[in-house]
Amino acid sequence: MRPDLQGPLRLAGVYILFSTLWILGSDYLLHALVSDETLLAELQTAKGLVFVLLSTALIFLVSYRDRQAQNQLLAELTHSSQLLKQAQRNAALGSWEYCDGFHWSAEALSLLGRSAEDAQSSLEQLLSWLHPAERATAQRAVQALLQEQISLSISARLLQPNQQQRTWLMLRGEFDSNGKILGTVQNISTQKRDESALRESEQRFRQLFEQTPRIAVQGYDRERRVIYWNQASTQLYGYAVHEVMGRRLEELIVPPQARSKVISGITQWQLGGQPIPAAEIQLQRKDGSLVWVYSSHLMLRNSLDQLELYCVDIDLTEQKKIDNELQVSETRYRSLVEHLGDAIFITNAAEQLSFLNPAWEQVSGYPIHESLGSPLQRFMPELGQVPLNQQLQALRKGELDNLRLECQLLTQGGQVRRVELQLNFSPLEQSLHGSLRDVHERHQAQQLQQARNAVLDELLGLHPLHSILAGITRRLESLQPQMRVSIMLLDEHQRLHIGAAPSLPETYSQAIDGIPAELEVGSCGHAASSGELVIAEDLSRHPYWKNYQALALHAGLRACWSLPFKDDSGQVLGTFGIYYPQPTRPSAADIALVTEFTRLAGLAVQFSAATVS
Repeated sequence: MRPDLQGPLRLAGVYILFSTLWILGSDYLLHALVSDETLLAELQTAKGLVFVLLSTALIFLVSYRDRQAQNQLLAELTHSSQLLKQAQRNAALGSWEYCDGFHWSAEALSLLGRSAEDAQSSLEQLLSWLHPAERATAQRAVQALLQEQISLSISARLLQPNQQQRTWLMLRGEFDSNGKILGTVQNISTQKRDESALRESEQRFRQLFEQTPRIAVQGYDRERRVIYWNQASTQLYGYAVHEVMGRRLEELIVPPQARSKVISGITQWQLGGQPIPAAEIQLQRKDGSLVWVYSSHLMLRNSLDQLELYCVDIDLTEQKKIDNELQVSETRYRSLVEHLGDAIFITNAAEQLSFLNPAWEQVSGYPIHESLGSPLQRFMPELGQVPLNQQLQALRKGELDNLRLECQLLTQGGQVRRVELQLNFSPLEQSLHGSLRDVHERHQAQQLQQARNAVLDELLGLHPLHSILAGITRRLESLQPQMRVSIMLLDEHQRLHIGAAPSLPETYSQAIDGIPAELEVGSCGHAASSGELVIAEDLSRHPYWKNYQALALHAGLRACWSLPFKDDSGQVLGTFGIYYPQPTRPSAADIALVTEFTRLAGLAVQFSAATVS
């Protein structure tokens, strides 16, 4: 059916169907429902008017819908035409038709550099627009199209005497199904320049491979016979070019024990298998000696669509020698670091521990695998405080060559140990290198001696006893910040009174002041009565603390141990109460440290009593 008849026929069909249904259906309904002839005549007239209105509306709707469809189709065709023109402009593409001469489109004339006057031209005119060197080829190709119907596809330069850059055009043409000759013309100057640049680049790379002394490049055909061998390959393997051309890869440089594997790998690759990965391998020189190389491989197809294998080998002899020496040096260095008593560490750019030697576990108590990845500040919180943080920033900025200081290290057991920290900053790695030396015993000995001297000075200065005892507690707490220290004194009525407790809550101190020195009355009461060390590692469960549990827990105290101090005759003078904010037991070092301070407290109490009497 003709496309131009589809719309009218559809409209006529709809009208006939609607008319038939209306006439037959309405007549049937009227005769069935109305028996009065007068009324029936009037209804017939009304029915006719309604029919006219409905049929008019129906014709309008069908016509309107067809017109909308035509407009939409026209808009789509216009849009497609615009897109086609835009694509032609973007692709530098024009069209032409041959009918007693060439008929060029506007885009084609622009590409040819001609005006609208040349919209129709002969073959001779076209040839005159081309560079003389291209005319003969173009003429033969066009004549083959016109006479033998051989498709036209040639590239040719335009004749442009005054321009430095040449314009290259691609002319294509063929007969269509109606016997017309249609074709295109496209600007391929950029492609031609790229091809020229590629040829120059290939030539430069070939010269580079020929003249680079340490990069040996060989080419092999599909039978693994040598087709290319640069000078570096001669220097590396000892074969001159005339000695290797036409010989197989495996008989030249592959050790005998590896030849079958190499042949199999190359064959599988040629058949579509996995490529041979780049790797460090040992190959064989002409004299039979072995040489380490880093070998990369590339499979290409030549102009005849035949596979060619290219190998790029880099001599690793010197590198292997250096690597071996470095490995020996690293082994010696690692052995030294692992046997040092000082903890050695390295942080990354994010200040997280990235290396630790075994001494770290002895100093901190933390396993190495749990510590790696943690910030150094987790173990030494002082580094985050303003004074030390400012020194670290100065070290990172290069204002300090290194940093050496003493600070506190939090151990896994919750104890605080004094360590000597030495830090250096590596600008290249943006990391800290450092060491930790445990100087806790030395620091405690110094602090203890300073405490002795201070107590003696205060005694000689006749300072009040509560002042001397308060100084003793503060010095002990400075050595072990996790401790809260109290000193209680025993009176003649066998009751204990607070001598000094600067870090305990006031309400708690007031509540325990005056407790009896009796067995099972808290840690201090039991210690004063028994004269022995008492340890309550969990106050919420210890039977001695049943009457004081709520009071202690409300004060934030979870563990306590008490050590009595005595006079020269062995009589108890008072107790040291050591509290913790979490359940714990004292270490032997903690007990030894507090024992030294009880001697100072005993000395202070006895001296004060003698002075008063």
